[in-house]
Amino acid sequence: MHRGQAGSRGAGDRAPASREEPSMTTLVPPAGQQNTARRVVIPTGLPRPERGPVHTPEQVRAHAYLAACFGRTGVAPFLAASDVSVVEVLDGWGAAAHLQRGRWAVVAGDVIAPSGLAETALDQYLHQLRRLRLRPAFVALADPEPLRARGFAVSQIADEALIDLSDFSLDGRPRAGIRHAVASARRLGLRVRPYHADDAPQLARISHDWLRTKRGGEMGFTLSRHEDVADQLADGATDLWSVAGPDGTVWAWCTWRHYRNGDARVIDVMRRRPDAPNPAMDFLLASALEHYRDSGVVLASLASVPRAHGELGERVYPTRSLRAYKQKFAPRWEPRWLAIPHRWQEPFAQVAIARAYCPAGLRRALRRNG
Repeated sequence: MHRGQAGSRGAGDRAPASREEPSMTTLVPPAGQQNTARRVVIPTGLPRPERGPVHTPEQVRAHAYLAACFGRTGVAPFLAASDVSVVEVLDGWGAAAHLQRGRWAVVAGDVIAPSGLAETALDQYLHQLRRLRLRPAFVALADPEPLRARGFAVSQIADEALIDLSDFSLDGRPRAGIRHAVASARRLGLRVRPYHADDAPQLARISHDWLRTKRGGEMGFTLSRHEDVADQLADGATDLWSVAGPDGTVWAWCTWRHYRNGDARVIDVMRRRPDAPNPAMDFLLASALEHYRDSGVVLASLASVPRAHGELGERVYPTRSLRAYKQKFAPRWEPRWLAIPHRWQEPFAQVAIARAYCPAGLRRALRRNG
């Protein structure tokens, strides 16, 4: 159903005639920081389980669980974002999230669904958007071909920075800068540690001071805000790490969201004190990546960077500097796609997308670096 609005089932969204031999899907619940998980089997052919009213914490956690299990890219965890509308498909075992801007539904990535049911899930989702009289703009798709086959116009819009953790190492020339930063941080006595509730006041202060340097305010949609973090930690599919000095002063912190059955992480919120030691953030990210590698996580995403859209776009979102920073970790870059119903609609879709990412308004966003 649609968060904040009752919805009826889409085409094909009905219980099977017989319950004797339902199809089965194996799920792994979101793992904790120790990367342990309990394997359960859910019959995907059965009617959806009873859930409480929309917008409840339980509903948001259920969406976080779906994203952690079936999400294929670093955009998937934003199915559980606080400000999106979620349309469920496949009797509740699949879903997609969007922000409505005018008559546009700005959709966060691919429709999330169990393997083998993606085509059905996409058809049901498009059917629901038609019922809502919304035009979809799919942002950061991993695979544009299903929508291209349905007549959508597709184009590359971003690149996702991915790191294969099985052989992740700071050795060698590509990550030499990160290796030197880690050595420098250790000489300063910095250490990386998981979240503890006692750190919450410091984390809030760091975020407050960081925001004072951002005239355009916090961005949204597939970029979480500090106010979202407490609920995300409660959903069981988010990790928070901080870097502190010998006296306990926290200098920087970041969160990582789970996807791909708990086998992958994507960086989300990143905050540092304005006067933090130079190597603090590099040390924090490198240490988290090494921890995930040693815990058996196979993939880490440093999230997507939009393709350059001129100086005006650079003022809203500094893509060049962001891409250069992520390149220090020597990721592999995979293209991410935009899909809209018709090519001529692209300028209007781009405005809707910009409005989705700028909750404080485009005029304020243009002040960010102007």
